[in-house]
Amino acid sequence: MPWILFRHFLSELSKVLLLTTVIIVVVVAFGAVIKPLTGNLLGPGGILKYIFLAMVPMLQYALPFSAGFAATIVTHRFASDNEVQAMSVSGISYPVILLPQVFLGTVLTIFMFFLVQSAIPRFLGLMCDVITNDAAEVFVSTIRSGEPFRAGNFMIFSDRIAMDDKIEDSSIKRVRMESVAAIEIGPSGKLSTEFVARSGSADLYSVGSDLIVKVAFRDATVLRPGESTVAFMSLVEPMPTLIDVGWERSPKYLPWSELLDVLREPSKSALVMIEQNRLEQSIWPAFLMEKLGAELAKSGSARLYGIEANRVYEIHDAILGGKGLIPLPPAKRFTVIELEGEKALREASTVSAELIGTVSSDGASGTKLLDFVLTEPRTRSLRGEDDRVVRWPARIVGLSVEKMPSVLSSQESMESARRISTQKTPPLNAYASAANGSIARVDRAMIGSFYEALSHVWMRFAQPISVLLMLVLGGILAIWRRESLPLTIFLLAFVPAIANVLLVASGQSILRSSKVGFGLTVMWMGNAILLALILGIGRRMARR
Repeated sequence: MPWILFRHFLSELSKVLLLTTVIIVVVVAFGAVIKPLTGNLLGPGGILKYIFLAMVPMLQYALPFSAGFAATIVTHRFASDNEVQAMSVSGISYPVILLPQVFLGTVLTIFMFFLVQSAIPRFLGLMCDVITNDAAEVFVSTIRSGEPFRAGNFMIFSDRIAMDDKIEDSSIKRVRMESVAAIEIGPSGKLSTEFVARSGSADLYSVGSDLIVKVAFRDATVLRPGESTVAFMSLVEPMPTLIDVGWERSPKYLPWSELLDVLREPSKSALVMIEQNRLEQSIWPAFLMEKLGAELAKSGSARLYGIEANRVYEIHDAILGGKGLIPLPPAKRFTVIELEGEKALREASTVSAELIGTVSSDGASGTKLLDFVLTEPRTRSLRGEDDRVVRWPARIVGLSVEKMPSVLSSQESMESARRISTQKTPPLNAYASAANGSIARVDRAMIGSFYEALSHVWMRFAQPISVLLMLVLGGILAIWRRESLPLTIFLLAFVPAIANVLLVASGQSILRSSKVGFGLTVMWMGNAILLALILGIGRRMARR
């Protein structure tokens, strides 16, 4: 094909493609903002920014259809004006006539490949930041207007509310509340728990594609109607909850390098990290008790460190048992010595002690601690001046099993959880069922994250190819059916394009369920159909 014809053909294709893509992207981007807007997650300032950012991710859906439309309209005009026939009669073959479509399709395929691998995940992350920032502002404005704010399975009310500007981490938005009331809705949709608190806080932050809210209530009265129980607690930290932002919690939002990291190590997935966090939240008292029990078994004694009171409690001749600690057989009692620094203050002997999990009072990031309750203690002073009986606290609060509390890594948490899940003796056996359930959820999340990442790896290859195929198919149909209306011809190309989108999505869904061979077959079937149509119609067109 002479260069002037190639350049003219390519110029017309590019202009129509650009105009069509802009129109489709803008329309689809406006549709993308509807769900977060109706979910009360975007304020006026974030709507336009969200739409602007959404235009880039929408390109992956708009480009194949706009490419097919551009190829149909432009090639049909050339064919209906007999320009294609003139080129053919002059000795130019149909593959050469369709060279502009092939060239433009190849360029767009490469562009779309880099788009889905890098740009789209980054823009989705920026959209997530807009939601996070605006959700905090909407949180405040909703409460101030007298309406409850729905945060996942929580509905929160407050008399006074304000943003906390003292948070150094810019990825976390913290809201401070006074005179708080909240209700938690259970999985069945019924009221699970009621909270009435003097004050509280809510941290909003993102993990991958998820918007997570972590609330904490201070000086709270907790009511569980289903259990007919009422309790007063100085600090209540319900499990973190997800706010539905209309996104699939998926490796879809990871760039290529991080997606491969998930394939190599599924524990890096955001969903797995959430499940691991839930595991730690459900059985962390058992983690602390296990450390304490290991120290007692190793040396026959152990220490508990008072975080707030700066006291040390030295335990002798005890082992794990009952609801916490029991005497080391054959003894009937064990000893607890209270120290200030290294100076012994008083001593208590007891038949047993209960260990109760608690959290320090520094908010949502509080240190996990133990409270210590002795049963029938016999106490005496060790100050040196006398041995008179002294009063021992009914409950010793805020104790750590380490002088400097450490944070378990995800691997250490899983190893500890697996040990706890096999425990048959108290008090750790009380957490065995929860540990088993949490481990199973983490394992399922790891398997699911691996296959989901694999599905997105293959999808990111299958989707860009469709742009090239749609351009070529639209051109061939326009030449073959040049007597028909352009929109009729585009409809013939539109139907297999829709089928391709559905087959790619279906194959991806099948891959998530670990059926790799079947999933890949379905995923690539749409592109195979487009290629078969191109070859079949091309042969018929050549014979004519």
